Amino acid sequence: MRLADTISAFWRSSIRRQLIIGFALASLGLMLGFGYLVLKHQREALYRFSNERASELAHTLSISGTSWALANDLVGLQEVVQGVVRTPDLQRAFFLDRHGEVLASTNPDEVGFFVTDEVSRRMLESTSMEQLVLLNDKNIYVVAHPVMSEGRQLGWSRVEMTRVTVHANLSALTRVWFQFVLFTVLVVSLVALLLARRLTGGLDHLMQVASAVERGWGKRRADVGRADEIGVLARHLDRMLNAIEQQKKVISESEAKYRFLADNISDVIWIVNLRTNRWEYMSPSVKKMLGYSVDEIMEQPMEHTMTSKSYADIQGWIEERSKLFLSGLDGSHVYTNEVEQVCRDGSTLWTEVTTHFARNEHDELILLGVSRDISERKKAEEQIRNLAFYDTLTQLPNRRLLLDRFNLVISACKRSNRYAALMFMDLDNFKPLNDEHGHDVGDLLLIEVARRITGCLREVDTVARFGGD
Repeated sequence: MRLADTISAFWRSSIRRQLIIGFALASLGLMLGFGYLVLKHQREALYRFSNERASELAHTLSISGTSWALANDLVGLQEVVQGVVRTPDLQRAFFLDRHGEVLASTNPDEVGFFVTDEVSRRMLESTSMEQLVLLNDKNIYVVAHPVMSEGRQLGWSRVEMTRVTVHANLSALTRVWFQFVLFTVLVVSLVALLLARRLTGGLDHLMQVASAVERGWGKRRADVGRADEIGVLARHLDRMLNAIEQQKKVISESEAKYRFLADNISDVIWIVNLRTNRWEYMSPSVKKMLGYSVDEIMEQPMEHTMTSKSYADIQGWIEERSKLFLSGLDGSHVYTNEVEQVCRDGSTLWTEVTTHFARNEHDELILLGVSRDISERKKAEEQIRNLAFYDTLTQLPNRRLLLDRFNLVISACKRSNRYAALMFMDLDNFKPLNDEHGHDVGDLLLIEVARRITGCLREVDTVARFGGD
């Protein structure tokens, strides 16, 4: 399995290698297949030619030896046989009578002997008047031809020829063919190498450009002036890089604008991860609002940046609203709340917090918010409240607040079945004092009277200025 993986990795790691090996294997396969067919055809042709030579020789011996056989001249028969002894690939040629006795042979020692092998017996038993193929294999071809005279069989002429020359020719042809195959594979591999170098040279250039862009060299371009598909690809890549560069410029300008806004507005923009309860982002304007630097506030848990009461309130509505967000019921709802936050020096200030739930790139629930300092607004609201319900001179509740508290006391008495007391007080000779010493002295008197009366009563009691004095 490892060998297969190694071969696969070696094959897939380089297009140039794939082209060279692919062309080489394809050409080798084609040449070997074609060579096999050629050699097969050549072998059949040589075998056929060898068989025809043996058959022609047997036929010639049969005709040449007929007269000598009729005359029973064994010397003449031997001379006929010796005349073909130098025939290439001839292993043996001899004449036989009808009983299997060797009358003449290229091997004189066989004369006078009888043939007894199985092949020869089948030949002698045959009544055919045609030529017989006794043996035909890859090493030898044996053929016998009847010796006839006026329709009467006198015997047989038999020829045995080897395939030595055929095999030698086939071996030589095979060697030449293998040399040609190797030469062809080398030439094809060389052509594939040149083609692969031209093809992968452009791809290598594109890879270098891509690597340079990945390292931040955004000005690198790929076009090498080629008119083929790689050139077209390079020009498309250049156009893509130009578009990316333009988009990066637009994004950079947009980021600069947003960063300028985040750095210079008085509101604080922040993101908190609700899973970790940690800040993910905090705008630099937090320094002006709370006194913390961005690095310092990022290290602080959310609960350390606000009062305990505000944190408890926030945790309550975060739990409630996050469930709505996760269920998909709140849509993209934006919430606004007032939070009392703790500054770096320990003081507190009121902020108006606008929040929205979302998910970050890790699919974690986050809370996006903008905090605005509303301390001045809270002071103004308090001043408005004081003007509406308190006397500006004595800081005692005015007629409106007195009537409100009077209604509350009446309701409480009805519930508890108890009584309450109401006392009206007036300052004697206040007008002459004002006239004689001026309104400033009269105001001081009213302030002092209010202070003394308040000091004589309980905190649950109400002292109000109902009229002028």
